[in-house]
Amino acid sequence: MNAIYKYELSGDTLQTVSLPINSTVLSVVEQHQDIVMYAVADVEQENTQEIQFLLLGTGQIFDNTLDGYSFLNTVKLSGGAIMVHVFYKEGETT
Repeated sequence: MNAIYKYELSGDTLQTVSLPINSTVLSVVEQHQDIVMYAVADVEQENTQEIQFLLLGTGQIFDNTLDGYSFLNTVKLSGGAIMVHVFYKEGETT
């Protein structure tokens, strides 16, 4: 059985979220000035996988390579004064 869940992302440039194995990342949007990610997840799955998120502001200099990352969306914060570009990639399974 699947359900769509919401996960809040912090303002950190690089962060990891644990999701049930075989989850599908759907989207990332702004909600009440927070960045939230939605994913379809198997509610009966006990094993998890790590999903890495890379959040980059427009013009931000970064050391990470984008190899292995997929672009998810650009999120507008503070009425468009701050634009955050969100990338993600699958990591370890636990």
